[in-house]
Amino acid sequence: MPLETIVRHETQRLEILNPQGFADPALDPHIASKTLLEIYQKMIELRAFDERAIKLQRQGRLGTYPSVLGQEVSQLVPAFCLKASDWMIPTYRGTGAYYGRGMKFRHSLLVWAGDDRGTVFPEENRDMTFSITVGGHLTLAAGLAWAAKLEKKDAVVLAYLGDGASSKGDLHEALTFAGAMSLPVIFLVENNQWAISVSRQKQCAAETFAQKAHGYGVFGLQADGNDALAVFSAMQQAMTRGREGRGATLLELETYRMANHTTADDASRYRSKTDLDDWAKRDPLLRLRRYLETLKLLDGARHEELVKNAEALVDEEIKAYEAFPEPNPLDMFANNYANAPKALIEQRSELEALLERKMRLGEIVEIPPLEGRFP
Repeated sequence: MPLETIVRHETQRLEILNPQGFADPALDPHIASKTLLEIYQKMIELRAFDERAIKLQRQGRLGTYPSVLGQEVSQLVPAFCLKASDWMIPTYRGTGAYYGRGMKFRHSLLVWAGDDRGTVFPEENRDMTFSITVGGHLTLAAGLAWAAKLEKKDAVVLAYLGDGASSKGDLHEALTFAGAMSLPVIFLVENNQWAISVSRQKQCAAETFAQKAHGYGVFGLQADGNDALAVFSAMQQAMTRGREGRGATLLELETYRMANHTTADDASRYRSKTDLDDWAKRDPLLRLRRYLETLKLLDGARHEELVKNAEALVDEEIKAYEAFPEPNPLDMFANNYANAPKALIEQRSELEALLERKMRLGEIVEIPPLEGRFP
């Protein structure tokens, strides 16, 4: 007796813009012209910032920095689609996600200088501090989505992760819970083809990351992560599902990390120039620029104006970042606990005494004012 097939699963891929910038008329979401231009402007600004941030690091004016070169669409567009009342948790490669939600570049620079005064988000937003631990934030995202559902809030949760994190147990635990509880959460896999130096082919035998959703009763979709229209459309689908109570989405965005993993990495040691050149032809900014030109929304002169304005904006943000006063070392103990444990209070007291001693001996001129909130 032959085995009975009890279920079949299909995973679809969404691509709307081809590399030449022409949209499939059957799939074009017809985004408003003003919105398209705003997205493109932000992408230009993000790339200008990214280039300058790397230079600042090389000059010793910034700490280790993770570039988003080539990932402007997969970073910025999903965050741009959210409402302020929605939750967002990026990964450490989240500069573009934060910028899509209105965070200033000066604060991103502070973060990568090791200064926690950079964790300043627009007040109306529900933004979480990015996760450096690989995948550790995904169960938290499921928890936020559960709370939103229990409280009947009109909110979805967007959690970014890389292709490497998709192999961590955290994602599978989060998917199990999100599927069982039908939660309004979007797990967004930025598949940039490399988990540091481990290629996508070496770490996962499945044809897609999106198909992993099927084992958990979650909707899975793959989209071209360099296609602004496809990412915008995929996010609208995922958010609608969440808001209508139809559950979680695992959204895979295929893109490519054009730069090193961070400024502490040398990607030329493990990937080929041929791959890099091939993906450069799929540049997300170039693709959207060509599309805007076909719509007569952009020309060469307007593009150059946007680039010039972006560079001026980044200049101002760098000046603002470098004008921040030195922090008070005691602020490292602030904003951590509602009721601090005894050991932490003792450590703070020791540092306070040390700073006072240095002041008396003239080793430091002054102690900067405290900015944090202490328990």
